[in-house]
Amino acid sequence: MTESASSSPVSGRLDRVWPAAVWAGAAVYAAALLAESISAHRQFGTGFDTAIYDQLLWLIANGHEPFSTIVSRPMLADHFQPGLVAFVPLYWLGGGIEALLLVQTLALALAAPALYTLARSFGALPALAALPALLWLVCPFVARINLWEFRPTALLPALLVLAVLAATQGRLVLFWTTTLIALSLKEDVAATYVMLGLLLAWFGRRRLGAAVVGISAAWLVLATVVMRAGGDSLEAFGRRFAGERGDDMLEAILWMALHPLETAGDLVRESLAGLMLLLVSTAGLALLAPAWILLAAPTALHNALSAYEPQHLLTFHYHQTTLSALFIAAAVGVCRARELERLSRLALAAGLGVALALAFVGGLWAHGRWTEGVRLPGEQTRRALDVIPPEAAVSASPHLLPSLSRRTEIYVLPEPFIPLDTGSPLSAEAFAERAERVRYVAFLRGDLPEEFPGEDGEIDRLLVHGGFREIARAGLVSVYARD
Repeated sequence: MTESASSSPVSGRLDRVWPAAVWAGAAVYAAALLAESISAHRQFGTGFDTAIYDQLLWLIANGHEPFSTIVSRPMLADHFQPGLVAFVPLYWLGGGIEALLLVQTLALALAAPALYTLARSFGALPALAALPALLWLVCPFVARINLWEFRPTALLPALLVLAVLAATQGRLVLFWTTTLIALSLKEDVAATYVMLGLLLAWFGRRRLGAAVVGISAAWLVLATVVMRAGGDSLEAFGRRFAGERGDDMLEAILWMALHPLETAGDLVRESLAGLMLLLVSTAGLALLAPAWILLAAPTALHNALSAYEPQHLLTFHYHQTTLSALFIAAAVGVCRARELERLSRLALAAGLGVALALAFVGGLWAHGRWTEGVRLPGEQTRRALDVIPPEAAVSASPHLLPSLSRRTEIYVLPEPFIPLDTGSPLSAEAFAERAERVRYVAFLRGDLPEEFPGEDGEIDRLLVHGGFREIARAGLVSVYARD
């Protein structure tokens, strides 16, 4: 504690108020967002991604091969996420999707105390150190991540903050523990840790930085090899990234090099506003530690350069690592606020006001967003789905998948009848065999995967041709069976 912070009993008591406020804020956040997440799930607001992880964890917990029939790929071929097995004990204890939502919410909430501790370690007074932590808790884009499905990468913000804290304090056990867990959550996390290694080397931790760069790069190579061995998902992701600029990521990068002005125009038009909003959500505090903003560069550039529209939008989860890095920069830089001149302090105060306004307006958007999509009557819909036997092979619309995913065979409609181009290693013959085993279909009208260009009418014709008959209905949800 600095001398000024300990100069009187009153200031000492005030110093203890701020960490308590951060922890209290984290508790309020966790309680509110967990209730909202579970409410959304129970009204069928979750969908495709949540179902993937639920099925995989259920399969592993019950001794089955971890092959996701929802994406028709082995677990490590969709995304390289070996750390997913850490969630299996929740399923051994009888947990499920709601337990996953609990872990996700707690992980995002705990990033706030971690940010406070990081800011204090860089010398920020308690009142200043609390700013990035509290801004994290009210950030609408954090809430949006929390409310948009379950993903194991929700653990990344807290892990990344703890890694920076441990590295700067020389706590190597904590650093390597958090780093290895983070790398295990998804293949592209390695790119962020390569940048972290470069930053550590720049700030004098050369041996540690070099080790982080080497291990992260090797992890990325391993992930690439494993994913390629499990199918052509990387090719599918590459085509999505390239769009009309080529057939894969390399062709897209070559196109960008040959068309720099068009590329720059795309970046400004599609991604600049979103990046500015992320920066504003830190009240501009990230600008006080510009070098640490580079930690956001790998994911920010990948999202900005991708032709896949959701990667440009703050509606989805793709901005999570960029946001986390900006808040780390804010926590590192907030200690410099005391050194600012009067005009700069006024600018900081204005930035704080804008961030709070964004938190309010953006909060209305984030907390109301899922209700604009699927919101089904829970009890009535569940009764209709309950006519499907527990072990039966099923094809279902995306938002019905999480309610049916605890089985060895469940497919996203129109699969397996019509294979989608998502990088599956399964042949057309394998899909045809699986289609013969599907006896039940749960169809929510208007709810079809983005890879399917057809409409409801095509699904109706498919079901009639396949000999399915309706056996239950709840509003827009119909359940079909065939003998």
